[in-house]
Amino acid sequence: MKDYFLHKRIDHPKLLVLACAVMEQEIRRFQNGKVEFKFFDYGLHRTPENMSKVLQIEIDQVPEEEYDGIVLGYGLCSNGIVGICAHKYPMIVPRIHDCISLFLGSPESYQEQAEQHPGTYYLTPGWIEKGETPISKFNSYAQSYGEETARWVLHEEMKNYTRILLINTGGYEIEPYQKIARENAEFLGISYQELQGSSALFKSLVIGPWEKDFLIIERGHTIQQGMFLDI
Repeated sequence: MKDYFLHKRIDHPKLLVLACAVMEQEIRRFQNGKVEFKFFDYGLHRTPENMSKVLQIEIDQVPEEEYDGIVLGYGLCSNGIVGICAHKYPMIVPRIHDCISLFLGSPESYQEQAEQHPGTYYLTPGWIEKGETPISKFNSYAQSYGEETARWVLHEEMKNYTRILLINTGGYEIEPYQKIARENAEFLGISYQELQGSSALFKSLVIGPWEKDFLIIERGHTIQQGMFLDI
């Protein structure tokens, strides 16, 4: 059964999706009754060296013969998924460096934004709810180090950013998130813009087809950095 799954011949395969919580709303909208989800705290991004360990433990705990495959809702993420092995099931992985490509609909769209506006801090509704923003970072730093040090640390961390871009992915009442994103831009003293996102890659991630923007890691194989180098 795994062979024809790998060649995209199974209709509605039973999948387990393991993904970052910031994209939960975007992914769940494509539930088709054959997909199960588990979402992980955004904090994994802060320690990419631990990401593969956490995800590998989860993958290894999945019972055999329960699914047709496992989907990872992560990009390369600072090499955070490098080394993950598909022991029991083939894995479907988006072939992207950063999950912003998922919110924009393609690696090409992300590359275009990166080239035109290299100093961009991206926000989405899910990122605001379950990830972090410059203001939430400042508040966290202030609790640990005091406001003066927090301002210096945040300034050093954010000094190369020139705009905040809110990606509207649909499925949300966008006005509250627009307000928060604008407040963050004002807090940093940088510009604020909005962009309509796309659900195309999220849809493909959950229900296929898994073509040029995806890797299918066969059983017994491991995710390697080189698989992402020519994006």
